[in-house]
Amino acid sequence: MTSELYAVIAAPQLEKELAHRLADDSRRHGVLSLDAQQAGRKGPWLLEMPGVHHLLAEGADWDAVSWLLTPDGGERLAQTFEWLYTELPGEFTFEVLLNEEPIDKLVARDELLRLVHSGHLGGRTRYRVMPA
Repeated sequence: MTSELYAVIAAPQLEKELAHRLADDSRRHGVLSLDAQQAGRKGPWLLEMPGVHHLLAEGADWDAVSWLLTPDGGERLAQTFEWLYTELPGEFTFEVLLNEEPIDKLVARDELLRLVHSGHLGGRTRYRVMPA
């Protein structure tokens, strides 16, 4: 795997202060580390998940419909979402991309957790996660 793969969480309510607080808090709560980033000079604030490629199973195929997560990777990602659900009660998006246009998929919060616990993430998918 290469580090060209990246994961991004975006939300309408995600402004600079909240993005930085969540990034700092992610390190204290034992979930996957998040980085607060601004898309361009005046773009929206995002939470990036560096090193997401480390969650994927050895030999995961970039061209596959879904990417296989390691058992530990799936558990850590699920814990991260469970924590984020309390911090971001509104709608947000989550995507893991490799320089491709994503396909939007609307999911409930429990459905996203089921997908992660199953050990598969949709390649080229932007998950629109419904509000709590």
